[in-house]
Amino acid sequence: MTQFRVLNFKSETMKRLFYFSGYRLKVFLWKNRYLQAELSFQPDNSGLNAFRKYLQQSVNIPTKFLVDVIEEDFRIEKVPHVGSKDRKAVISRLIDRFYRSSQQYCYHEVIGRDKTGRKDDQILIGAMTNPQLIQPWLSIIDECDVPVSGIWSLPLISSLLLNKIDANKGITLLVSQQVNSNVRQSLFRNGKLLSSRQSIISQDIRDTENSGFYIAPEVEKTLMFFRNQRLLSDNEIVNLHVIGSEKQLKSLQQVFVSDEKQKTTVHSTVDIIKKLKLKNIDDGFSDGIFSWICSNQPFKLSHYGHLSQFNHYYYSIASAVLYMVSTIIFVLGFLLIEYNISSALGDENEINLLKKTEHEYRKVYAKNFKPYEAVFENADMMNSAVILAQRIKYNSKTSPLDFMLQLSQIISDKTLPDIEIDRIQWRPANTDKMHHVVNDPNAKAVDFTENTPILHQAIIKGRINVNKNNYRESVSQLDAIIKALKTYPSVVNVLVKTMPVDLRSSSRFSSESGINIKHRKNNQATGIFSLQVTMRASSNG
Repeated sequence: MTQFRVLNFKSETMKRLFYFSGYRLKVFLWKNRYLQAELSFQPDNSGLNAFRKYLQQSVNIPTKFLVDVIEEDFRIEKVPHVGSKDRKAVISRLIDRFYRSSQQYCYHEVIGRDKTGRKDDQILIGAMTNPQLIQPWLSIIDECDVPVSGIWSLPLISSLLLNKIDANKGITLLVSQQVNSNVRQSLFRNGKLLSSRQSIISQDIRDTENSGFYIAPEVEKTLMFFRNQRLLSDNEIVNLHVIGSEKQLKSLQQVFVSDEKQKTTVHSTVDIIKKLKLKNIDDGFSDGIFSWICSNQPFKLSHYGHLSQFNHYYYSIASAVLYMVSTIIFVLGFLLIEYNISSALGDENEINLLKKTEHEYRKVYAKNFKPYEAVFENADMMNSAVILAQRIKYNSKTSPLDFMLQLSQIISDKTLPDIEIDRIQWRPANTDKMHHVVNDPNAKAVDFTENTPILHQAIIKGRINVNKNNYRESVSQLDAIIKALKTYPSVVNVLVKTMPVDLRSSSRFSSESGINIKHRKNNQATGIFSLQVTMRASSNG
């Protein structure tokens, strides 16, 4: 018959455990250290159907499976101290030899090493010799897609209780009762399980006050068995720790006393429950205590079962991880959108502030500077006029008088040939550019304020006495005059316009001074020449 107790809970915050004691299946639901619910299902059709209905109607949360059956065997084997790969092969052969029919429900662990001889490794091998006992329950669990994270053994899990009762040193025999008809006895050395046995006792559920008298003979048989298996030496003192309810304490203390071979301590389930700070838990037996220990063990791998039996659990973990990642991505996306919206609002506020500032500047400008706009518009023209006046004043330093003085000095030089000046024509050299602007409407306007110096040109026409048949003499005399002109810093360039001699038609010559001489087609009088002299102000020299 199915039993229910305390069902007021929120399943999504629970830790759930299935506890199989060899006959019925119990379900423990824990929230932290508070037992929210305890359900019991019988191994008949009615109980199995009720279990199926419970799984279909309850929240599908990850669950652990704890077994405490009489069909569980433990043995110590010694193997050579080799590498992990070779040791695994040796253990695989041992399991195949002893537990061939239940290889998927085997556990092994290195618990120590011999101190003498070859110093072999000591290997604990545990197995459920009849795994068919839990198959009906596992089939329903798989049918309902319940994510089971693993199958654990109560004797192996009970090592986690040793620290709580100060029993993790030396040889310890832990005696506990999880159901009325069985007693579990597990042997440990320094906290490592050596072996475990479950014994059947003929105890009436209504007569638990005398349970010590039923348990003591079974413990004596177990100690004798362990000594025969050489797990205990004859002179070793056993630390015997017995757990019982308040009703059992009196009888347990009467039959379990310390002597030269054992040191006995009797623990009350109530004291252990208080030490573990558990609440709403039945203190009649120890099954609730071990269910909490198994539910809260930190990241330990399953003792029994193949990985394929726990696929639903791994799928749920992957689903939870994906959900968490998607939630993080959603939150990050939401924060990014909020940040962009905030930035946009901030930018809009800044734009409004700039508009207000611009409006204020326009008001200040209209009040203080707008009356002067006409003055500011003519500022460039006024500046150009000032610069032009300065340029006129500056370039006025270049005058025909300067040139006349320099030319007088040159022609009065006694080293030069006798020449006569008939005419001097004076004009600014920049007038060519101005003439181009006037005659070309598409030409760029002349900037009179630019910093280009004003140049002047003088066209000198005169005569020199030469022999018309002596070309070289006339060229030499004209060369001397040109060189004399170029010695003055204010003279920029001198070009010959007319030579004092006639040359043959189509003839062209170049003198040493760079004079380009071309034949005149008409028969002009010889000795007449003309020069073009370009000058700048002497103060610019």
